[in-house]
Amino acid sequence: MLPQATAHPVNFSAPKLGVGINYHWDLHHLIQQNLGLIDYIEVSPDIFCEEILTGQERRFHLDGKKLQDALTLAQSCPVIVHGLGLSIGSASGWNSDYLALIDQYAQRQSFLWHSEHLGFTLAKNQDGSENHAGLLLPMPFTQEALDLLCPRINHLCKRYAVPFLIENTTYYLPQYSNTAESNITVWDEIDFLNQLLTHTECGLLLDLYNFYCNAVNFGFDPYAALARLQLERVIEIHVAGGVTHEGFLLDVHSSEVPEPVWQLLEWLLPKLPNLRAITYEVLEQALYVMGEEKIIAQIAQCKSLWAKYLHLMANSSSRQQNSGAQHHVAA
Repeated sequence: MLPQATAHPVNFSAPKLGVGINYHWDLHHLIQQNLGLIDYIEVSPDIFCEEILTGQERRFHLDGKKLQDALTLAQSCPVIVHGLGLSIGSASGWNSDYLALIDQYAQRQSFLWHSEHLGFTLAKNQDGSENHAGLLLPMPFTQEALDLLCPRINHLCKRYAVPFLIENTTYYLPQYSNTAESNITVWDEIDFLNQLLTHTECGLLLDLYNFYCNAVNFGFDPYAALARLQLERVIEIHVAGGVTHEGFLLDVHSSEVPEPVWQLLEWLLPKLPNLRAITYEVLEQALYVMGEEKIIAQIAQCKSLWAKYLHLMANSSSRQQNSGAQHHVAA
């Protein structure tokens, strides 16, 4: 069990980037033609390689052409990294081959921070073989999971000499409730995130659409829940849209951001003193479903809210300075 800890002070020196989009070569032209609107790109190095399994061995084949296109584009805008394949929550250990891939990418491309999903994809069988779930699985909100994650997160906070963020994910099964017969403490999502932030130095990548999916699927009030979160640790926000399948709202990044998510974002922004970026996430397949105009409209809406946010923060800073000056004069 982790020792008792107090919340880490916010020490995040990266600049306020603005609004960006996740990079994919299918989106390359759209991004290149709209660099006046898009302030940065969020790159997942996974997309530049193919994972090859041979028996018990895993290796990555890097596509140099696709990587070079992204490196060229990155000469025109800042880059942040968002990992997909680390499997940070696997009980048997994270995907060290994937971490080596990030190491290789870091040698070719500088980035202002990096992030990873709070979940796992890999699990070992009794015979030592490894299974890949095919999708990200959520962590249980328990002390055992916290003890496993915190040392890994703190390692990642130092590995690349840039900040590390952890991202909340969707889940589709309820957490087990505490019972009189059980001595296992099970937190809710907000309590678990707060525990992670208290025991580590990471920032939070708050995926509002993921959080909205959980609120809709499990019937809780997202506003009341977010009011309990350590909002000063939110560094980046993701917004996206998805679909409903058999009664569940799914996080598939395939459509426009739902209006309730826009409303949630507008309510939340004044409460985020250390926010650096808002990323609109969209699957490459959505380019052919939504079309470029709708995608650009989503980014433009993010930019409008970002401008309001900067205005609010500037006014807040000015009020604090005036208050400090008046206090000094009175003294």
